Formats: sequence, C-alpha cells, structure tokens
Amino acid sequence: MKKIMIIALLGLMSAGEAKSQEVFNQVVSNAKLVLEDPRADGFIIAVSQFKFTALQYLCNTAIKRKGGPVEADMLDRQAYALNHFIISYFGELAKAQKSSDATQKDIMKKYWRATTENPMFNDEDTETTCAFMNDPDCITPFSIDTNWELADKAISEKKK
Repeated sequence: MKKIMIIALLGLMSAGEAKSQEVFNQVVSNAKLVLEDPRADGFIIAVSQFKFTALQYLCNTAIKRKGGPVEADMLDRQAYALNHFIISYFGELAKAQKSSDATQKDIMKKYWRATTENPMFNDEDTETTCAFMNDPDCITPFSIDTNWELADKAISEKKK
C-alpha cells in the first residue's frame, strides 16, 4: 500500500500545473530521476522504467511517422493519461487485496485489454511494443503502442 501511495504522489507531481509540453517533460524527467537514483525501490524503478519507455516510444514514433515535430499538446495529454492510467491500475489492485469483488488477475486483464485495444500507431514491431506484456515478472504488463487517452477513457467507462 505504501508503494501505491508513492506512485500516486509521483503521478501527481508529474502532472501538476504545466505549460507547453511541460507535463510530458516532467513525467519523463521524474521517471529518469528515479531510474538514476541508486536508493530507489525496485517497485518504483519498474513503474518509472515503464513510463519512461512508453513516453520515449510515443515521442520517437510520432516524430518518425510525422516526419518532423510533434504537437506538444498531444504529448502532454498522453503523458497525463498514462499517469492517470497507472495510478488507477495500482489503486484498483490495492482495493482488490481488501475485497473479494474483483481479483487482481481480472483487474490486470482489464487494464491489459485497454492498452491492446487502443493502439496509437498499430506498430507491427510487437517485439518492442509488447516487451512489457511478454515479461511474466512485469508489474506493468501493457503495450507501449497505446493511445493513453483512449485507454484511460476505456477504463473510466468500465468503472461506471
């Protein structure tokens, strides 16, 4: 539970007040700081690695596909949605530990489906895009080729 609270705080810090592309830059920067911190907890490192990788993939692939600069607003919205998605995911997992309403596996599948059913680029390089999904020890088993706004919206609609 303590780790989930830390994730939530990191997420809120990452998505505070922002101007052009600041949300994206802040989420990436915070993730990088965690990855470079030799005292960081393994759980937090794993979450930060996923965020860093997913956002770098998003930016780099968007630049390649567009052939030039990418709209800062799009990157900000995606970074914010990714943060919210991850916080929601770990929040639901924490609640499932205390109740019998939903199993953790069901929650993991619901979030996994949200990422696979809402691709950003329909990238055929599944070795890269599904690397986290294919790792049985990964705590964030999601596709990095995800439209995070749509995936987050899909999760929010299922909660209603």
